[in-house]
Amino acid sequence: MHVIGTAGHVDHGKSALVERLTGIDPDRFEEEKRRGLTIDLGFAWLELPSGQEVGIVDVPGHERFIKNMLAGAGGISVCLFVIAANEGWMPQSAEHLAVLDVLNVTSGVAAVTKSDSVDAETLAIAVSEVEEHLAESSLAGAPIVPCSARTGDGIPQLIAALGEVVASTPPAPDLGAPRLWVDRVFTIAGAGTIVTGTLAGGSLAAGDEIEVAPGRRRARIRSIQSHKKRVEHIGPGNRVALNLAGLARAGAKRGDAIVRGGQWPATRIVDVQLQVLASEMSGVEHELSEKGAHLFYAGSAETPVRIKLLDASRLSSGEAGFAQLHLRDALPLTRGDRFVLRDAGRVLTFGGGRVLDPLPTLMGRKKAGLLSLLRELVDASPQEALRALVETEGMVTAENALLRVGTREGQPHLGKHIVSPSKLRQLHEILRTALERHHVERPLERGIERERLRAITELEPGAFDALLVTATDVTEDGSTVRLATFSVELSPQEQQQRAAIVQQIESAGFMPPLAANLNAQTPLLRALVHAGELVGIGDFYLTQDQARRARSIVRARIEESGPVTMAEIRDLLATSRKYAVPLGEWLDATGATIRQGDKRMLGPNP
Repeated sequence: MHVIGTAGHVDHGKSALVERLTGIDPDRFEEEKRRGLTIDLGFAWLELPSGQEVGIVDVPGHERFIKNMLAGAGGISVCLFVIAANEGWMPQSAEHLAVLDVLNVTSGVAAVTKSDSVDAETLAIAVSEVEEHLAESSLAGAPIVPCSARTGDGIPQLIAALGEVVASTPPAPDLGAPRLWVDRVFTIAGAGTIVTGTLAGGSLAAGDEIEVAPGRRRARIRSIQSHKKRVEHIGPGNRVALNLAGLARAGAKRGDAIVRGGQWPATRIVDVQLQVLASEMSGVEHELSEKGAHLFYAGSAETPVRIKLLDASRLSSGEAGFAQLHLRDALPLTRGDRFVLRDAGRVLTFGGGRVLDPLPTLMGRKKAGLLSLLRELVDASPQEALRALVETEGMVTAENALLRVGTREGQPHLGKHIVSPSKLRQLHEILRTALERHHVERPLERGIERERLRAITELEPGAFDALLVTATDVTEDGSTVRLATFSVELSPQEQQQRAAIVQQIESAGFMPPLAANLNAQTPLLRALVHAGELVGIGDFYLTQDQARRARSIVRARIEESGPVTMAEIRDLLATSRKYAVPLGEWLDATGATIRQGDKRMLGPNP
């Protein structure tokens, strides 16, 4: 579906033309009817010859109401540009065309109205003048149709031209992320709060839970109307009225957006490409610097903005550049959003552009790297933009990537993070270097504790786990990590110490020397435990064979006579209580026995 928006100078007949086309008077307010002047947005709809129904947003032409015009222009896909034949090109004609050019509205029809008020020669001059002005804009080549709302002359031809343009304009894409910029809020007795706008980005259905952004005020869609018809489900590119449950009228205003929760975080800082309009387009010379008061318009929103130019100290008419915009009010923006900039002091539209990065990383970003990224983002596909983003920042979360460039596929993932190939290589090198150093400095230890190694990489747990999976030269060994090629090898001297330790422990039965009394360094004891030769129990060690025999003796007695006490375990193993207590706890911990009160029953593990 599509929405047609009017544009043009005040009193050139936009509203009269809409009423002639649709039979609907778009002027809603008494003051508008009394003054014959559109003040706020008006809405209507038209059935084209194809049978397709399109919405129409009628915008005010008077310069005092330009912000209302901008609120309506943000959601249109096709323009009906109106120029009166008896007055020709006027100041607001130029400003409205500049807005459309900045918003990159490329589909449209120019209606030269009031054709009945001039002679044929004057009408021909007016048509030629319109063609000349459009040639320098995004509407270059648009059909131009002379017509009269009063007599009906040219109206069939205008409708036919609109039908052809609408048919050739690509439909609004459904990206699964609906956003409806609110352009009107009102209440109906017995129904509650109604918000209207042009839906883009995705579909909505009655019953959906939504948020009003910014602010994350929650509500539920009670019902949906489009062109005064109730529908259960509606897609992008349509004029929509939503009846919201759970939201007071004060809970939404023009400039807010209706979105799904979690899909549209509001942002106050955006990286953009901006263009200062050429004087031929805007009608004035303008030089943009970081000084002055400026206003930012996107969708139906308006907010003061501070402009930080990134690749120039100032931009003159006709020049483009990169900038970072600091918005006073947070807005739910995405990559590719078009915006308009106005000079608040001179009260004129001087340019605009498009959002390249709606959630830029601010810390540690060098200007050269930032400019390089922005240049790559200008014409990049989502996949190309993702590659550029992760190459610049090294690693981003998948959720952050989706919000910033529209995709999270096409680059390596580490858990919930996306990583550039170069960053992945760097992380692998960090792993190898840390492990190599550890193996050299502590050759009797089988590896580094996982958590300590994770701290070295500075990764979150999920990303670290995924990194270990991708590191083919690294092996996890219980709670430690080692190089796959590493194994503990004892020197001849350590081999002798090992034999002495084993003999000392075995000769003492189940009352071995305490660890502190063994003639051995802790690293060697730990290596023997890791190798499976010794078993640590309390503050002493048994050989693996001794530990197996202790399990076998206790379990055999339980199988023969039933549960045993600690005193019985002590006697069975010919040891003392000092050793029997930790032995009993070890038997419980390894599943050989199960403690119930003062006795041990047979456990599940032999």
